[in-house]
Amino acid sequence: MPVELREDPPQRDIKADAALENAEMQPEEVSNKARGHKANLSNPNTSDESKKNSEEALKELGGEKAFYSK
Repeated sequence: MPVELREDPPQRDIKADAALENAEMQPEEVSNKARGHKANLSNPNTSDESKKNSEEALKELGGEKAFYSK
């Protein structure tokens, strides 16, 4: 009996989805994400790859403008 293969689901556009997610987030949420990534950059126990990912994420969040203050 042959096995039926199902079609692959459509591929997501991760960067576009992330941009939409950021558009819907409150300033405090964006700031909290940015703080976590900034902390990762200064943590000596994280890998270079992780730090590179955090740098990219911070840029996508808006860099220094991502930090919310009341």
